[in-house]
Amino acid sequence: MNAPERFEMFTLPEGVRKISIVKDPKMANCLQFNIQREDHTIANILRYQLLKNPLVLFAAYRSPHPLEYFIELKVQTTGKTTPIEVMRESIQSLMIEYGNIRSAFDAEIYRLDAPSNEDTRRTARAATGYGGFGSMDTQSASFGSGGDMGGRGGRTDDVDIDF
Repeated sequence: MNAPERFEMFTLPEGVRKISIVKDPKMANCLQFNIQREDHTIANILRYQLLKNPLVLFAAYRSPHPLEYFIELKVQTTGKTTPIEVMRESIQSLMIEYGNIRSAFDAEIYRLDAPSNEDTRRTARAATGYGGFGSMDTQSASFGSGGDMGGRGGRTDDVDIDF
C-alpha cells in the first residue's frame, strides 16, 4: 500500500517547526499559520476562538490533503492588532478554558473516590457510569492539585509554541 506510516501523523520530523508563518501579500494584516501534525480538531477550535475576538476580520482553515499532516490557518485582523497577537491570546484563553475543564473533572473524580459511605459511592458510580481509572492513585497528595484557575498545577505537559 502507498499510504505513509501511521506514526508520521503525530511525530514532528527533525528540523521542522511546529508552526510556520507565511505573510499573505494580497490581504492587509493577514498571516497564514501552517501548523504541523494537527488536523480539523485543533483547527476548528482555534478558528472558533479567533472569530470570537472583535479585532479579527477573517479566520479560516483548510487541510490541503488527507495524507499531508498539517493545516493552514489564515487570520486577518484590523489595524489595531496583529494576527500573531490574536493567535497568542486565543491559544492562552483556550489553555485556561480547557485547564478549568480538566480541574473540574479531576475534582469530580476525587469527590467520587473520597472516603465515604461505600453504598453512596457505589450508587454515585452506577449513576454516572464511572468505572475507575485502573492504577490511578486518587488518594495521593498530588491528585487533583491543579485547582488553580489555569488548571495546570505543577504539570509540565503543555506545549510551548514559538511564533
